[in-house]
Amino acid sequence: MAIAAIALAGVDFVKPTSAAAAQDTGGSHGPALRRLNEGQYLRSIEQVFGHGIRVPGRFAPPLREQGLLAIGEAHVSVSPSGLEQYELRAREIAEQALALPGVRPNCANQGNRFDRDCAEQFLGKYGRLLYRRSLDAAELAGVVAVSQRAAATSGDFGKGLQAGLSRLLVSPYFIFRLERAAAAPDAMGRAVLDDTSLATRISFLLWDAPPDEELLAAAERGDLREDAKLAAQVDRMMASPRFEQGVRSFFFDMFGFDQFAGLVKDQAIFPKFNSELARDAQEQTLRTLVNLLVTEKGDYRDIFSTRKTFMNRGLAALYKVPAPSAGVEGWAPYTFPDDSPRAGILSLAGFLMLDPTHEGKSSPTIRGKAVRELLLCQPVPAPPPNVNFSIVQDDSNPLLKTARQRLIAHQESPACAGCHALTDPIGLSLENYDGVGAFRSHEHDAAIDATGTFDGKPYVGLLGLSQRLRESADPPACLVQRLFEYGSGRAVGAGDNAWLETAITRFETDGFRLPALMRRIATSTALRSLGPALPEPGTQQANLGMLYRRTK
Repeated sequence: MAIAAIALAGVDFVKPTSAAAAQDTGGSHGPALRRLNEGQYLRSIEQVFGHGIRVPGRFAPPLREQGLLAIGEAHVSVSPSGLEQYELRAREIAEQALALPGVRPNCANQGNRFDRDCAEQFLGKYGRLLYRRSLDAAELAGVVAVSQRAAATSGDFGKGLQAGLSRLLVSPYFIFRLERAAAAPDAMGRAVLDDTSLATRISFLLWDAPPDEELLAAAERGDLREDAKLAAQVDRMMASPRFEQGVRSFFFDMFGFDQFAGLVKDQAIFPKFNSELARDAQEQTLRTLVNLLVTEKGDYRDIFSTRKTFMNRGLAALYKVPAPSAGVEGWAPYTFPDDSPRAGILSLAGFLMLDPTHEGKSSPTIRGKAVRELLLCQPVPAPPPNVNFSIVQDDSNPLLKTARQRLIAHQESPACAGCHALTDPIGLSLENYDGVGAFRSHEHDAAIDATGTFDGKPYVGLLGLSQRLRESADPPACLVQRLFEYGSGRAVGAGDNAWLETAITRFETDGFRLPALMRRIATSTALRSLGPALPEPGTQQANLGMLYRRTK
C-alpha cells in the first residue's frame, strides 16, 4: 500500500494516497479518513467553544469525486502551505478560546505553577470534543507534556494550556474524521465502526457537525448498539433546528453548489449578474428544498413541480415578478402563478446559472449533463480529445441562430453524437432560459424549440421535462444512492445493490419523504458496516432491477 505521512505539529499520521489504498480505507469499504471541509470546521469550533471565535486563514479547495465532495474529502492531502494555515489557525483559535470565561478554567489563573490535574482535566475535556472521542492515556500524556513545556518556557500556566489546546486543534484527529473499526465484528460477523465513529457518521449526516455531548455520551455508554436507543438519538437530532443545516449541506454537495465560488458571467451580456445575485440564487434553491422536504415534509418528486419558493428583490428583478413587501429587504415566501414558466428547481436561477465554463451563453450540453449526473446518477462520458467545438461556439452564424441548430450540426461527427444524445435533448428543453436564468422566447430573433422526449415520452419545454422527471423512478433512486454515499463517504459498489434496492422500495413506501429516508439510513446497519451495505436483518430484498438504472 502506498502511503504518505502527514506530520502536523509533531503528530505523525498515515494517510492513503493510491487508488488501492483509497479502496482499503474509504474509497470502497473500510474505515474512512475524511478531512473536515470549511463549513464543518467552522461549526466544530462554534460547537466546542461557543460563539465569537474568529477563524482565520485560507481553507484548501474541496475535491469532488464520483459526484460528491463527501467522497472526495476521503482522498485529499495537506500541502505545506495548508499545514501552515492549520497551525496558524490553531494558535489563534486557542488564544481566543482561553480568553472566554466559559472556556478558561479557574485554575489557569495561578501564575507559573503547573497544575497537572487541571491540565489533564482541561485538555481531556476539549480533546474529547475535538477528537469526537476520548483521548487514550498516551494521547493525553503527550498533549499535557506539550502544555507543561510551554508553561515552563513562558512562566505562565495559562500559556501552557493554550499551547496544549493548540496542539489538539492542529492534530489530524481533529482536522480529519478518522473512523475506527470496532474491536469485534457484529453478531453477523461483519466488521463495523466503533461506537464513537458511528456517532460521528450519524451527526455529520444529520447536522453536518460533530456529535454533541448527549450523542457522544450515548456512544460511550454503548447505547448506539441498541436499536431503540439509537432511534431515540436520531429522532432527537432530527427534531433539532440543526437538522435543517444537515439537509442544506447535503443538497449543497449533491447539486454541486461549490461551483458558485468564483462564478463569473459576461457583464455586457448579463448586466443583472453579480456575486450577490449568485449567492441569492443558491440560497433560494436551498430554502425551497428545506421548506418542501423538511418544513412541509413533502414528496421528494415535487422538487420538479413545486411553485412555492422564496423571493428577494434581486431575484424578483431577474424573474420580472413583483417582489413581496417582506422580500424588499430580505426573503419572503413566494408562489409562482399557474401561468408562470417557473415551477420546480430546474426553473430557478440556482440551477440555470450554475455553469462555470460559459460566461456569455447558456449551454444545453452542460445543463443536460447536470440533470443526468446530479439528479439521475447517470454519469456522462468526457468528450474525446481534440473535439472541434467551433460550430457550437459560433453563435453569430446567420444560418445556425439557435443552440439546437448548432448542436445538430455539431453532432454530425460520430465521435460527438453518442454523448450529446444523452445530454442535449434535456438541455435544449431549458433553452427558454438564458445563461443566468432569465426567461426568453427567442435567440437571435429565431423562435426557440424546447420540445423533447424523455424515456420515450414527448414533452414541451422545461415544465414538460420537469413533469417527466417527476414521473420517473430514477430521481428518487438517485437520491437514495447519493444520501448513502454522502453519509458513508464512499461510492456504492456492486455489493451494495441489494441494500439499495430495499432502501428505494422503503423510500417509496414512505411517500418519498426525505426525513424518513434520512432516519432509515442513520439507524441502518448499513451505515455502521465496513463491508457491503447488506439488507437489514429480517427484510426481504425487492426485485427492482428495472427500477434503478444508473445509465441509459
